[in-house]
Amino acid sequence: MPAFAVLPALGISLLILSALGVTQLAVSNNMTIFSLQGNPHFDYVLTIILENQGLNDTYGAHCNGNCTYITQLANTYGLAENYSDIGHTSLPNYLALTSGGNYDTPPFDRDCFPQKEAGCYVSARNIVDTIEASGRTWKAYIEDYPTGGCSLTRTSIYYVNAHNPFVYYADIYNNATRCSRIVNANPGASGYLALPTQLLSDLNSTSTASNYMWLTPNLCNDGHDGCLPLNQTVSQQNQYLSLIVPRILNSTLFKTQKAALFITWDETATKVNNIVTAIWAGPTVRLGYKSLVPYSHYAGVRTIEQEWNLPPLTPHDSAVVPLTEFFDPPSSSPAAVG
Repeated sequence: MPAFAVLPALGISLLILSALGVTQLAVSNNMTIFSLQGNPHFDYVLTIILENQGLNDTYGAHCNGNCTYITQLANTYGLAENYSDIGHTSLPNYLALTSGGNYDTPPFDRDCFPQKEAGCYVSARNIVDTIEASGRTWKAYIEDYPTGGCSLTRTSIYYVNAHNPFVYYADIYNNATRCSRIVNANPGASGYLALPTQLLSDLNSTSTASNYMWLTPNLCNDGHDGCLPLNQTVSQQNQYLSLIVPRILNSTLFKTQKAALFITWDETATKVNNIVTAIWAGPTVRLGYKSLVPYSHYAGVRTIEQEWNLPPLTPHDSAVVPLTEFFDPPSSSPAAVG
């Protein structure tokens, strides 16, 4: 590797300090975005995905319903203001966030039934493959999930398979050990404000917390359906997050380890504007930080790959800039060039 590289199109010279283990640099809006091999911004990451609302519906003065907590959280930590979905309906976005693939195509674009319907499975690599290969652990917490494992039987009206991307991957669905990593997030409870007690328990015991965690709220908590007593989807999302996020950020894991929380929405309600809310929070996230850099769900998976030195899964995630500008530089990192 050369001591330095020059990017004449941007007029920026980047010093690549290989002695410090810098593995990749990318530039957007005259700012260097970097990650140090062996010194990532987070060792644990939790993704929460909500439903069917754009940025202006869930953040700020023009939101649809009560979004006071969502706005407060975004303003306190990090907000990507130009972050887009990659397709419609829900499933292509869930698959993009966990595989870097473009599944905005039949049969996935109609939320097909996994493993049973013709062509409704993914044989390509996914984020679980690369996470396990790196020696890290993972766990998917699905609210109102029937029994855990790779069950496809819907026993609750508040659960749908299309919001559980892991059962679509053939090498997860056909592996009992991997299936055991998909659990019911809220055992013994169901419906609106049935909080993910299993996740909270793991977050408060570093011996059981996984490096990569995923939470799918049920259809009331994620705002897909209107549910009593509020019967207003954005207000439901807002109240749910106001109850669960403080418990996450005050958990043992987030208080004692480098952990990051990523909250985003799967898609907008219409195809007119595909910009959705995307929030980073946690102890290493830059406070009060906003960015207009164009991102998408491919950047969501790319950020984890960048931080943990994982190989890209597809040309889609390999081609995008990760969201690492939202994090404080590691203590031994070089200063950003800007």
